[in-house]
Parts: sequence; C-alpha cells; structure tokens
Amino acid sequence: MNRLPFSRLGGILLLASASLLGQSKPAAPATLATKTAAPSKDGGKNLQVFKGLDHEAVDEAMDFISASLGVGCAQCHVKDEKAGWQFEKDDKEDKVTARKMILMTRAINTENFRGKTEITCATCHGGHPKPASMPPLAVLGAPRPGAAPLEKPKDLPMVDAILDHYVTAMGGKAALEAVTTRTFKGSLDFGGGRVMPLEIQQKAPDHYYQSLTTPRGAMLQGFDGHAGWSSRGGKSGPMEPKQLAEIRKEADLHFPANIKERFDKMTVLNRESMDGHEAFTVTAKRADGSREIFSFDAATGLLVRRLAFDTTVLGRTSMETTYQDYRKLDGVMVPYKLITRTSHAAQVTTFTEIKQGVSVDDAVFAMPVSKP
Repeated sequence: MNRLPFSRLGGILLLASASLLGQSKPAAPATLATKTAAPSKDGGKNLQVFKGLDHEAVDEAMDFISASLGVGCAQCHVKDEKAGWQFEKDDKEDKVTARKMILMTRAINTENFRGKTEITCATCHGGHPKPASMPPLAVLGAPRPGAAPLEKPKDLPMVDAILDHYVTAMGGKAALEAVTTRTFKGSLDFGGGRVMPLEIQQKAPDHYYQSLTTPRGAMLQGFDGHAGWSSRGGKSGPMEPKQLAEIRKEADLHFPANIKERFDKMTVLNRESMDGHEAFTVTAKRADGSREIFSFDAATGLLVRRLAFDTTVLGRTSMETTYQDYRKLDGVMVPYKLITRTSHAAQVTTFTEIKQGVSVDDAVFAMPVSKP
C-alpha cells in the first residue's frame, strides 16, 4: 500500500500509498520502495506470528490483510498525534484477533492441505471486515451448480505461432532491438481527481528511471543494470530483494523481442473474449517458479493483458495490466495507455509523449546521494 508506483510497459505497476496521494485512509507501514535504510532482517518490534520475517515480508503481509478485509492500518494499529504510528502496541482488540485468525488459517492448512497455503484471510472475508455467513444469491444466466465445465477448445494455435505473431505485430525483432533508448512523459490517474505527472527513461539493455511528482514531493526509483534504488524527500536507499527482482525485469527494454527467452516454459491456455475481441491466453513460467499469464489479441497479435502473481507469507496476490491505444513509433508499436488493477486499487497511466533514440545520460540511473 505504501509502494512506489512502477509504471511499466511490461506489466507490473505498484500502487502509490494512500498517504502520498492525500487520501484519508491511513497509510501502511513504510514498505520496500519508501524505506531509505539498508534492508533489515528485523521486521519490526513485538512480532509474534511473523517472527523471523524481514521488513519486506511483513509489509507484504500487512498489504495482504488490508486488501483481504478492505481496511486500513487504523483497524488494528495505534497512531499517536505526536509520535505517529505505534505499530508495536497491542491496544486494539482487532490486532489480537488478527493474530488468532492467522494461527487458525495456518492450522487449517497444516491439518488439511499438507501445509500448502490454500485458506487465507481472503477466503472468508472477500474484501470485507466481517466474513460472509450466507451463500451469495444466484446470478441470472450463470451456469447452474454442478453443470459440466466448458471443454478447452481443441483448435488453439501453437504457442510459437502466437508469440511470433506478437513480435511481428510489434514491429519485428530487428526493429525492436534497434531501440536504444525510450523516454516517456505522462501522468498517473488514481481516481478522485488525483492525477500526477510521470516521467520514465529507459536505456538498453537494462537501465530504468522513473519520477512521479506527488503532492508531497518527487518519488524516484531506478536501476543501473546492477542495483535498484528508491528516493523520496532527499533520502535514498537500495531496494529490497523482491522489488529489485521486479525492477530488473522492468528495465528490460527489449522484452517484446525476446519474450520466448525470458521464460522457461510457455503454454497456450485458452481462447477468451476481451472487450468484444478474441484473444489467446498464454501462461508463462520462469525457472524460479514465478508465473505470469499473457493475453494476445487474436487478430492484431498485440499484447492486451498481463496478469502477474506474487507470493506472500499469507497467500498469493495478483496484478493485472491491460494495454490500450497502441501507436506506431519509429517502426515499433507502443501502448500509450495502461490500466492497472490490484486487490488494493486501480489506476490509469496515460503517456502524452514518447520518444526513442534520444540521448539519455547514464548518471540518471545512479542512486542520488541522500541529503543531510
């Protein structure tokens, strides 16, 4: 919830915190993108069910609980008018209850699912503070309970054909790899009139820089090919492991040209309808076990949706990015609009200016020196 936005043509977009956007909803504890100190193995004070976890893992767990119950930090945590958040205090009964619920779900998974995380906060709460005790009403036109599942189409194209169509639609491998730099100017729209200027600079093969101007100042992050960093309020620090892995993927300027090489296994899942257009869905797995799902327009070949998954100590989360308003720029196709949804919120990235082949100084990708 307190993560710096990642405006990425590849797909992942980490949402900004409510506090930075001027919302009334309390912000979560500082997370990996906003911390300025080196990564810590100590996830915080008075940890009981999360002992041994570092800050990154604890923050992800807090985000998971918040989204699963549709609540903010104030549901369980104490905030002092002068001292700020007192996360270690146990003054609120909901915090004590949350610990009991976490232990309960762990026990259910251990006893019934061989320790695999199948039951989570989201299983019962579904985005509400109180879990539902009655089954939902039937949906008009929906298949009746017990109806035979739809069979997988037998005439699906091979995965290589879909990916070759995508690369060709994007302009071809040679044209895509000829792009040495790409710069973006645009905005992030968080809804409710909260629109903020956004700038991105990329340089082949794997350099990335982003600047988001918020009401509380600029939020920066970058990757120089080796190290990832974030900066806010004049304070800079390295990214923690999981976000470093993500920005490393995002910095890949030639991802569309090399999509086959970026995954260990890709399989065609199904045919689906997206906004009235037929699309082919492809699942992709990496050697580290991470998985993504891509949807390609059957007619144009272009990528129209990307679904990425993450695993936290409490369960899995997902992030969906859809791509719109493709335009040809110097012989290659680039989407000028991205819509991103997570369990927390949705936001729209709109680019008003994209340039390729312009000079980009390597110094922009280096972590800024923190101000005293």
